[in-house]
Amino acid sequence: MISILLVDDHPAICFALKVLLEKQGDMVVTTSSGEKLLAQLHQQRPELLILDLELRHADGLDLLPRIKQHFPNLKILVFTSQPAGIFALRTLQAGAQGFINKNMPLENVEPLCRLIMAGYQCFPEGTLYKTAMVSEKSDAPETLLGRFSDREIVVLNYLKQGRSNKEIADLLMLSNKTISTYKVRMLQKCGCDNLNQLIALIFGEGDHEHT
Repeated sequence: MISILLVDDHPAICFALKVLLEKQGDMVVTTSSGEKLLAQLHQQRPELLILDLELRHADGLDLLPRIKQHFPNLKILVFTSQPAGIFALRTLQAGAQGFINKNMPLENVEPLCRLIMAGYQCFPEGTLYKTAMVSEKSDAPETLLGRFSDREIVVLNYLKQGRSNKEIADLLMLSNKTISTYKVRMLQKCGCDNLNQLIALIFGEGDHEHT
């Protein structure tokens, strides 16, 4: 039996995953709050944390280093709809033991929990290889991403989705000016003239229209 804290602000996903895991004998507590997560971890003391990166008034990628600082032995599985190509390596570097995207069958989560508790790292193919790549001096996207802070990565992904500065500021509880500063800083770090170039360089895609 594994004691699990599941953090996700989608009630249907929480319910389905809780039922699935409890059928295997695990004890699962669910919450949608990222703001009070540290306090709940102190109270619950779970063996495994299943963490979404997109939470109301909190960002999972920002929370990870703080969680590991307070609970260095806690096992963490990131369960998110965010793209693995951008976020899997970041979550590994921040201290997570596993990463699975929500577009995978829900039944895949349970065996990953067992593997993580057995001491394995469970990440998409190629993630561990990219860990070595980021230390090399090249213009590969993985190396360019290494120049960005975790918060910049979060902002960049929201910009790719077409969200406005105000929408991103509201989601991250920041000011519009702060989001603009992040955009300018990322452009400077990659030597890009505009946001379209930056997104094409990092995500390997064509032109995008942004306001």
